[in-house]
This record gives sequence, C-alpha cells and structure tokens, in this order.
Amino acid sequence: MSRRNLRVLQGAALVAVGAMALTACSSSGGSNGTKLATDYSYGAIPAANTNVKAGGTFTYAESPGGAPNWIFPLTPAANSSVFTAYEFQYLSWRTLFWSPKGSTPDWDYSRSMTDSKPSVSADGKTFTIKLNGKYTWSDGQKLTSQDVLFFYYLYKAAVAENPANAGNYTPGQFPDNVTSVSAPDAQTVTFTFNKAYNPDFVLSTDFAQLIPLPEHAWAKASANGPILDPSKPANAKAIYDFLASQSKDLASYGTNPLWQVVDGAYKIKSYNTSTGAADFAANTAYTGEGKPTFNEVDELAYTSYTAIFNDLLSGKLDMGPVDYSVLPQVNKLKAKKYNVYGLPDFGNNEIFINFKNTTNNWDKAVSQLYIRQAFAYLQDQSAEIKGAFDGAGAPAYGSVPAAPKSPYAPSSVLNNPYPFSPDKAKQLLTSHGWNVVANGETTCTSPGTAANQCGAGITKGQNLDFSLYYSTQPDALGKEDTAFAGNLKQLGINVTLHPDTFNNVLQNESTVSSPKNDNNWGMADFGGNTNNIYPSTDNLLNTGGSYNAGGYSDPTLDADINNSMTSADSMAIQKELTDASSQEPVIWQPVPDLVMAWAPNVSGSSDAFGATTQYMFNPEDMYFTN
Repeated sequence: MSRRNLRVLQGAALVAVGAMALTACSSSGGSNGTKLATDYSYGAIPAANTNVKAGGTFTYAESPGGAPNWIFPLTPAANSSVFTAYEFQYLSWRTLFWSPKGSTPDWDYSRSMTDSKPSVSADGKTFTIKLNGKYTWSDGQKLTSQDVLFFYYLYKAAVAENPANAGNYTPGQFPDNVTSVSAPDAQTVTFTFNKAYNPDFVLSTDFAQLIPLPEHAWAKASANGPILDPSKPANAKAIYDFLASQSKDLASYGTNPLWQVVDGAYKIKSYNTSTGAADFAANTAYTGEGKPTFNEVDELAYTSYTAIFNDLLSGKLDMGPVDYSVLPQVNKLKAKKYNVYGLPDFGNNEIFINFKNTTNNWDKAVSQLYIRQAFAYLQDQSAEIKGAFDGAGAPAYGSVPAAPKSPYAPSSVLNNPYPFSPDKAKQLLTSHGWNVVANGETTCTSPGTAANQCGAGITKGQNLDFSLYYSTQPDALGKEDTAFAGNLKQLGINVTLHPDTFNNVLQNESTVSSPKNDNNWGMADFGGNTNNIYPSTDNLLNTGGSYNAGGYSDPTLDADINNSMTSADSMAIQKELTDASSQEPVIWQPVPDLVMAWAPNVSGSSDAFGATTQYMFNPEDMYFTN
C-alpha cells in the first residue's frame, strides 16, 4: 500500500521544565521498569497460544481523533489517514501488494495478490504483474486483472475531476505517467510508463496504491443501473461520482449492498455517524491469508486515551493503544496479565517550515540554511524520547527513523547532524550578523550577503519571531512544540503558539491546500506521515509535492528525488535521504513507539501484533484462547 498517508502522532505526554527542556529518565526505560531493546521496541510479543477458541466479538479501540470517515477505498486527501485506510478500509478491501511484513518495512507476499515483484521490460518502461489467484470476492466471483484495472480507471477519473480526490496523488506522477495498460488474461496486468523508472520506486509509490475493486458489482452510475465499461473515461467518471457519493453517506455504511462485496476478512455491519465507531462481521467467504475466527470485530470510539486505558484495565476492551500520558501506569495492565508491546512507526514526524510566508521577510530568513540549522540545534530529541516518551521511541534525523530499520537508509541519517546545542545555535546566528538577546528579541544587525552577514533579503532590525500552529489531538504535540518554542525563546526568538484541531491545521496551514493563508503562519505541526517501503521524500519535500505543506523547494533535492525515481540503482535514494537530513527542510522530530495492549486471552501470529505498531490492524491473524 502507499504509505504516504497522514497521521497524527500517537499520543505522548511531553513535560516542559520551565520553558526550556524536557525531563530525562534512564535510557533503560521509564518508571514502569520495562527495558527497551536495541531496536527501540517496548516490551515483547509473547509466543502464540495454539489453544484457539473460535467465535466471539473482538473489541478494538480507535485512536481518539482518528475515527474513520470514508469507506470507498479511493480516498480523498481530506480523509487520507492511517486510521481510515489501515484500520478500517483494509479490513474489507486488500491492496494488490501488501506491506508491512509484521513491523518490518518490507513486502509481505503471503498476503499480497501476487507472489513476486513485477517483471520489467528491457527498456524499463513496461511492468507486468502476475496475480496468484488466491483472492475471491465475498459474492463468489473470482478477483481478476480487470478488477485491478477498474481501480486504475477510477483513479484516473477521480484526479482528472479534482486532484484532491486522491490523497496520494501528485500531478505528473501515477496515473498520469502511465501511457497504456492491458489485461492479457485474467491473472495478468501490464502498465507501460512514459519513461524508465526505478522498479523499487514504481512498486512502492505507484503500484502500492492499487486496490482491486469488484468491477462486476461496482461499475455502475446508480444503485440499480447497468454495469458500464470503466475503460471509457465518461463511464469511469460517472462510476467514480456514484461511488464517492455513496461513501459520503456515512449513515448507510452498514446497509448499502455495495460495501458488502469485499475480498478482505471482514465486512461492515454498522457505523455510528456520531462517533465513528464501526462493527464488522466475518467474511465467511474469505480466501486470503489468515482466517477470521472472530464472529465480529467492533471498533470502539473514544474521546481520550485515559478512557481507553480504563476500559483495558476493567476488561471491557480487548485491544487498544496505550498513550504516553498513561504509560507510567502500565504495570497495572501487566498485573492483569495484559500484553504490552510497542515499536516506532516507519514514518516521520516534523514541524513544517513555511517558505512562502513573506511577512517580515520570514521567507528570506528560512531560506538561509544556517538559520534552519540553528533551529535544528534547538530541537532536543534525546530529552523528548527519554523523558516525554518514557524512553519508548526512536530518534529521527530525517525522513527515515532509526527504527524500524530500512535497507535503503544510509548510515548518515542515523547520526544527528545537529545535536541539541543552544551554544552552537547562538554561534551560527552571531557569526552571521545577528544580535542574540536571550529571552528578549534577536535581530539582524549586519544585513548583506557576505559570509558574516544575515543573508539576501533580510533587513536591518528584522527579527526571527513567528507563529506556530499545532494540532491539539493528541495534546502531546502542543507540549512538544511548547518545549521547542521555549528553547527558541532562550535565544531571543519568540514563537506565538496557536493550538487548533488536526483537520484545521492539516487543511489551513499548508501552502498546497490553502495558499491564501501563506502569510499567516511560520511553522505548523499536524503530527507526521508514514513512509513508503521505498522511503523517497517524493510528494513530501519535492517542489510542488502534494504533502509539501511548507512549500520547500531545492533544485538539488529535486534532482535527488528524480534520480531516486528513475535510476536503475535502488540505492540512489541514499543521497536523497542524506540531503533531506542535512538541509533541514523541516524540523525533524523523534518517532515515539506506538504502544499497544491486548487481553491475556487474545493470541495470534507475532506479525499481527507487530503490524499494529505500524497502524495496521489484521484481526484475521488473531483469536481468543481457551
């Protein structure tokens, strides 16, 4: 699946000491006494109990603020989140290529609809995918290559109508870069591109978006209309418009016959429009990997992580996330024999810097690398991990975190180029013509373009003050950003903090979606993104990228990204990741463990529980025990 999906940081309690730093605990773990492994995991997954008890209703907690709100698995940007995709849609509709493999950022071919990577033509343009024939629709129809192309035709129609209709779409890339498609037989699909691309990039970024859909049941423009040929653009548009309209009708999710035709292990039974809670019934016709032993899976909505923790403690909940605000109390769960395990998500957390804000020449200031480096020196990742996350997290000095480990990551991104140092931050500013006034107002006193001056476009007397918008869900983001603002204040850089809802920050503090607001904000923090298996910063940091909320633009990084996309060398990405780290286009933040707890009578494959740390929910690999 494409993993450039927006998410909020799974909750963490950040505690500011004064206005400067965060408290730090022993690196061996926090007050709960759990020792952290060298892979930054929290706790351990127990061996599977093979004494299976079939049946029952499994209850799973949705993350507060993350209620799913779009069922049709062609998801608009405004609804694109890990919660809607990985914990809701994918219970019913599976991706052509499945990832991760447990918690490892790799392809899981046992769960994919193909047994291997696509074959590539000699000219590097044509990719051929062979289906393995495992999957069948719940109404008995075989899943075929036409169902793969059905998704492709709808995707083209959706983005032609409005680019925002697909959250992972970037103009000029998939599906725009496809010149022809074909289905030579029921198990074969071919895609020909406009030029040669890196096969790993195509698989991770383009083909990972493919979710076969039931053409025989969905290729219509009205509930009782005839089946249409989706290869015709006018038909594809009419079909897309109909399915999207049905997806907007949340109240009908449990009764609409469209959503009962699935290839996944569970299908929607009911949906609460007030809370986003959803109940799923087992798909008894499921033919994929794993077996749905639960009769029903109920995803319960919560307004706080404390409420989740209390329901886990009382035995009202079988599985749910453990927020860092309650992590020090985790021994209470262990006393009741609950299993607790966490690992960082393979993603990135960042504060976006707005390069389009011309107010007080902010754009001119942040275009100077030394200023961004000074900001980076004031981000104390070690203190956040040890104190704020109770030790449960991993550093991230670029778009790829230290864990889970990626085979594509160069060693350079595992070493902090800008370790916390207010002294170095101050030295950078003073050596470039700034008068640093601690807890006052730092200003440029030597404008100009010489090596010891402030830089092009920066005027005498200009300050570095700015507004930072952040999501209030979870409250960890605000506490984290408040600590960062406190560190900046120590060097006379004054930050005005603006708490807002996740959706508002996502939509309004973005040079992509809301250019009218460009002069209203200096930095913004909505939580972060998950990475593709091939972790290019394409879409995130390239000029015009669909998730490039700060409008960062650098020709060197653009060239790096283009090379990662087109080079036959899969390791070409390493230069891109190194430059993305050293250039500090955003304020990189640590990635905390996503910690999950589950009841003592719940067991299953280790991969199933590992996958939950990557926001993936695979209940077909879990079961109750006697």
